[in-house]
Amino acid sequence: MARSSIYTGGGRLYFKKHNSDGSVDPLIYFGKTDGITMTTAIEWQEHYDTEGCESLLDARYPSSKNTTINFQTSEITLTMLNRAMLGNLLEIEQAAETDKEIVVDPSMVLQGYIVDTATVNATGCTIPTYVEGTDFIFDSKSGYVTIVEGGGIADNTSITITLANVPAQTREISAAMKIASLLGEFVVVTSSQTSNNYRYTFKNISVTMDGDFSIKGQEISTLSFVGSVMIDTTTAAAGGQLSDYVDIEELVSDIC
Repeated sequence: MARSSIYTGGGRLYFKKHNSDGSVDPLIYFGKTDGITMTTAIEWQEHYDTEGCESLLDARYPSSKNTTINFQTSEITLTMLNRAMLGNLLEIEQAAETDKEIVVDPSMVLQGYIVDTATVNATGCTIPTYVEGTDFIFDSKSGYVTIVEGGGIADNTSITITLANVPAQTREISAAMKIASLLGEFVVVTSSQTSNNYRYTFKNISVTMDGDFSIKGQEISTLSFVGSVMIDTTTAAAGGQLSDYVDIEELVSDIC
């Protein structure tokens, strides 16, 4: 049973990507959305009767309809950032090793610079004859080994880095700016506990990130998206009573 016409609450956002080859990805959860705005602008074509003494407007009809949607989220995940940056998600497998030895090209050994071991979360790092904290600094989280300026490792020295207890991990990386545009179906399911809930199905949206977000700060970071609502040609070709652009369904339920 529907509750009231007053809406309070947030929503959940789902996405179904349309690929350039015509295929469609399965529906995935995209993140929580804190707010949605929709703007529709209609351009009118006017015709004037010029046969009389004065030109008279005798016809006015819409020539185009443009609808844009803007939504934002404070649930910033790698998936969300990947979509915002028009990227592809990749997986990198890291094998478990008790002691991983990395022979470093001497040209990459320079005081004040960093050697990237491309290995994360090892529990320790050693370089024979050199002292950690004095000659080099190891950051387990990033896998970076910094050659300390003024330390005992001279420029262009041949070194071998040994990483201890490398864990097996699957890491996700967003290869940003790998696709030209983000097209697909967006579904918003509202989650009000006090009023009606709705499912908004936007059939085909071209979307990009809009604005910026704080990496670290006092305020809660939000990520905003803006998109152009376009016709879904597959729906249009099939015909029927549903919209070619967006369907809004009231979810009638007594469950919050």
